[in-house]
Amino acid sequence: MKRYQMIKDEAIKMLEEKSHGFYKREAYAHMFQVETLCVLLARKRNLNQELASIIGLLHDIAIPLTMNSFDHANRSSMIAKELLMSSQQFNEEEINLIVHAISCHSNKSIIEDDYCELIKDADVLSHSLEGQLLKEEENKRLSHIEL
Repeated sequence: MKRYQMIKDEAIKMLEEKSHGFYKREAYAHMFQVETLCVLLARKRNLNQELASIIGLLHDIAIPLTMNSFDHANRSSMIAKELLMSSQQFNEEEINLIVHAISCHSNKSIIEDDYCELIKDADVLSHSLEGQLLKEEENKRLSHIEL
């Protein structure tokens, strides 16, 4: 988990430098809750917990940095790719897996690979725990998630 800690430290540094107020507070709460849910789900699904935690950590990173949620999955995946590549700690396959999962997490109605499903499920669980009003596809997904 040394690589995870390095990415976490960089993500926190970015938030501290480029975000403030409501966006920063919400980002910390949501990113750590989703990260935790990703690890729990990864454990249950026999997926790599380190990669799952990084996906959860970075899945919405663009929102607090730009204070805008438009196309945030794609923008977050680009920030994640840059961060992972600059760390020089991840191979191309790991980077592609993380970036793809982050980029597809907003489309909850499409079933994709294991890590895409992991982040979608963790995100929906988090929104439910936060008391957000869920969309129809999120409610469907929520009813099928096994913890």
